[in-house]
Amino acid sequence: MPALTPTFLMNLESRMQVITENEYNRLSKNVWWPGMTKVRTSTGRRDVISWLLSTAMIKDQGKGGNIAFDDIVSTYTEIENKFSGAGLELSRAQLEDTDGGGMDLAAQWSGDIGAYMAYYPQKQVVNLLKNGHTASLVTGYDAKAFFATDHPVNPFNTGAGTYQNIFTGGTVAASGNTPYYPGACPIDVSQTADAALNNLAKIMSYVASIRMPNGEDPRFLRPVGLYCSPTLFPRAVQLTSAKFLAQAAGSAAGTGDVEALIKALGFATPVMVDELAGFESDTTFFVVCEQASTSQLGGIVWTEREPYRINYYSTIDQAELSRKQKLEWHCHGRNVVSPGHPYLVFKCKGS
Repeated sequence: MPALTPTFLMNLESRMQVITENEYNRLSKNVWWPGMTKVRTSTGRRDVISWLLSTAMIKDQGKGGNIAFDDIVSTYTEIENKFSGAGLELSRAQLEDTDGGGMDLAAQWSGDIGAYMAYYPQKQVVNLLKNGHTASLVTGYDAKAFFATDHPVNPFNTGAGTYQNIFTGGTVAASGNTPYYPGACPIDVSQTADAALNNLAKIMSYVASIRMPNGEDPRFLRPVGLYCSPTLFPRAVQLTSAKFLAQAAGSAAGTGDVEALIKALGFATPVMVDELAGFESDTTFFVVCEQASTSQLGGIVWTEREPYRINYYSTIDQAELSRKQKLEWHCHGRNVVSPGHPYLVFKCKGS
């Protein structure tokens, strides 16, 4: 290889940038995390996001003049951005010697880091999904574990009831403003196909029963996504795309066409999450919902303060370059994944 000169370095870095961009764009087309995550741009080290509780209601005023004034209450969640990144260090000899391998190492690192810049948010989302049931690791704005059995509908009004965004255990009867809870809703092969489809219907029914903070009106939540492990994926595809299912003898529905039912449930084509392979015996899956109203928080939030970037030596001159015995390339950014609204993401366990 030639001596290390600014021209040689510029050509090397141009190649590195092309490889990084190509790998970033390639992997960006194959990640699923944007489907369940809301992306926010941050302007500071720490963001405070208010959760305004929608308690406003139109009420009967009788013959007029009896105006009831609404109390608008709120709570907040704090999001602190974190630094993340990686680096490559090559010696002068690795770049100048024909057997130093510097060109190959630079190309390999550029491709790997480009792909990882696209993948890193997904890795953090998976970490939240896997640990969201543990309050000490992932706590939401209502001071509960992100996946919990006692989320308050309105933390300032206990009479508004609670809701659960984790399906596990046995059924719980309706009580006051707290709706009937179906418990675990497995869909793996331990269930017959019609029983599994019935469990998806139970999930949809419970999701639709969750109320607004006023304790009276529905949130109009609907399931739109089903995320599962590679083992569970074929069954999930079968349940969300079947036209006919052989149903158990004695079933009230009998054997028949289930296409209309599946369409009405609202579950889109399932998403296979490779990272969930082996997680909780491959029986757990996650359901993502949407609501009629909009919010600056989604179910899961990716906050980006500084997009990932790589420093290059594009303006270095020969005198400065001659003094360097090692060259370093740094990739760094500032971002964080955090829990948003618990009623938009549900964890569904096998038992």
